[in-house]
Amino acid sequence: MHKPLERWSHLRASALGDGVIDIPTIDSGINTGFGAARYAITLNGEPRLLVPTSGRYPGRLPSTDKLSVSITSLAVAGKNVLFIDIMCLERALDPVFAELVEAILRRVENGVSPNAAVTSAIHDFQELLKAVSGPEITESAILGLVGELFILHELASINCTAIETWVGPLEQRHDFRRHVHALEVKTSRRLDATRVSIHGIDQLEPPTGGSLTLAHIKIERAEDGELSVAALVKRLHDIFVDKSTLQQRLAGIGCQNPSAPEWNRITYSSPVMTVFQVVPGFPGITRASFASGSLPSGVGDLEYSIDLTHATAYELSESERRTAFERIAG
Repeated sequence: MHKPLERWSHLRASALGDGVIDIPTIDSGINTGFGAARYAITLNGEPRLLVPTSGRYPGRLPSTDKLSVSITSLAVAGKNVLFIDIMCLERALDPVFAELVEAILRRVENGVSPNAAVTSAIHDFQELLKAVSGPEITESAILGLVGELFILHELASINCTAIETWVGPLEQRHDFRRHVHALEVKTSRRLDATRVSIHGIDQLEPPTGGSLTLAHIKIERAEDGELSVAALVKRLHDIFVDKSTLQQRLAGIGCQNPSAPEWNRITYSSPVMTVFQVVPGFPGITRASFASGSLPSGVGDLEYSIDLTHATAYELSESERRTAFERIAG
């Protein structure tokens, strides 16, 4: 129909347009009643749509951080014409912007006024994007991922192949595991937190013939804090963790794009970490807690919390923690 992507490509290639205006533009063939709507580009090649309008326009146009909407006066055949100037500010969104432009031009073709065509099309696109974006990522999901990525960075700093040990996203029993050695991560959003939640009777069960280490990460919300999903993923890239495997693991927990705003709407302070060895006597409920070796009949699941102030006897020193992490990292 209108093929805006082709028109902008032509403008970038020629850098001239049809010469009607002293910036590169092409007539769209759609007239608003005040003149022809025109495809245009900026000096940097960003796509624009110029929609002629009257002198009566709303005081506030629907700009966003990705979309600039303003009123521009340009000389057309020696006469000043007001245009609603719509510009895409992020080139990765050019295809989406092209769909928006087609929606605006269709409205104008159907007799909608320029101002109403622009504002209604943008509103409808915003509502559509809200509808398909899915539910907001919860803070507990962000918090848990930040904690696991922090531990992954600790392990990968020892051995960059440690990404293979991050098995929680593969629906394994523990978050990290190499052979018979496992590591479970619990992340709290207060620096004074002492309680952590345990899910099921197997989470504090070491692998047969092996060991289980529990890392407790304590962080707090901080504006422009150093810890975020995107920042931690960048750190992992910087130490040459395999990007394909990392992306696979992230996708396994629903994080398709670790740079997406919904995963980075919260940032956190520098962490405080304590690490424990889970051995007999460590507070918890396991299969050994039941005579039958399993949950009582009729009980489908178990979730409880433990107070780690009762586990200080099992806390690892810095050198012991290093040894435990090396066991996992390989």
